[in-house]
Amino acid sequence: MENSPRFAKSAIWGYYACIGVFGALLPTTLMKECFNPQPVRGMRKGQILTFALAFFMLPALSLMASAQDVPTGPSVEIDCGTDPVMEVHPSYYEPVELICIVSNPSSLAETISVEKEWDANNIDMILSEDSFEIEAGEEEEFTITFSGPTKLSADTSYSFTLNAQVDTWGGIFPMDQLNVNASYEGDFTVSTYGMVELEMSDKSARTLELDEQRVISFQFSNYGNDEDKIRVSIANEAELIESGFSFPLGSFVAEDVAAGGVSSIRDLTISAPSKVTEEIRVQMIIRAESANDDNAEFSEILITLVVEKPNEISGLGGLDELSSEDLKKYGAIIGAGILGIFILVLGLKVISRRSSDDATVHAIDLPEIEEVTKPVVEDLDEFDDMFDDLNDEEDDLDSFLNDL
Repeated sequence: MENSPRFAKSAIWGYYACIGVFGALLPTTLMKECFNPQPVRGMRKGQILTFALAFFMLPALSLMASAQDVPTGPSVEIDCGTDPVMEVHPSYYEPVELICIVSNPSSLAETISVEKEWDANNIDMILSEDSFEIEAGEEEEFTITFSGPTKLSADTSYSFTLNAQVDTWGGIFPMDQLNVNASYEGDFTVSTYGMVELEMSDKSARTLELDEQRVISFQFSNYGNDEDKIRVSIANEAELIESGFSFPLGSFVAEDVAAGGVSSIRDLTISAPSKVTEEIRVQMIIRAESANDDNAEFSEILITLVVEKPNEISGLGGLDELSSEDLKKYGAIIGAGILGIFILVLGLKVISRRSSDDATVHAIDLPEIEEVTKPVVEDLDEFDDMFDDLNDEEDDLDSFLNDL
């Protein structure tokens, strides 16, 4: 229970009364001390020390009693939570809030106002309240909201100051001239986010021969808000290795790309299996990812890889799958062979016909001279027929060659 002013005055008057009593008793005690025997004098000496101690302690006790009634003067305190960091990713943006507390540690009620010092033009800083009526020993909470555009650079940073000032104290005493205030200083920053995009001009399927190496070219862009070391790798490397593929120059590349920039043209080399028992058709997943932001989405491109089963061609020594040039070469050889065979058969036919005609002529019997001219003429007619047939066959050969 607090002491009233009346009690404080009573304590002071009591202090003065004690001093008077002590002053009156002290001479009498000293005179008796001089005439008392030794044991009594020792007892008296203790009483004197007790009176002296009381004499010096009473002022301190009276001051402690009166000090409880003196009120604490006007004052103010302000404090806030962790400095704000705003998320500016286009897909996840939201304003950031800062919780602050203003308190009145004085003995009387206060009217307190809060003002901000903020220099950013593209970001808003809004106080939920800026004037407070706070009772003695109480506090009030308010919120500061920071909002602005998305895609701000990660280098964005601003300092701010909150000034809390006591306007009135006790409800009637203006405090404008006394300048009773407190301040809080903080920093506003922007979080770093990653956003990458993988780009490839040719996304068609790749058909590879056995042991063939193929180069896959691509680029990647940085759409984040800070420089990023973007990594591009084969996401399903283990699956491709199990299928017989290999990566002689490595299965990933990485490059530092400035915010809003594009990488140089990069390559990944893949080698086909050296032996297959059946056709292979698999997907190769090429993935680009951000090193700045573990939560950033991947950018992926899928390429189909095909390795066909080799075929054996009968009659040509079991050759494997041939190219179109090889097929043309072998086709020409086969066609020439067929043509040669046809010409040989045709020649043999003509020669055999001539031999048959010649044999018929030598077998003519000439019994009489008169009949010589007639068989000769008939023989000549037969030779004409033979040459006509040969001409017909030559015409047929020319037509055949023209058709070829």
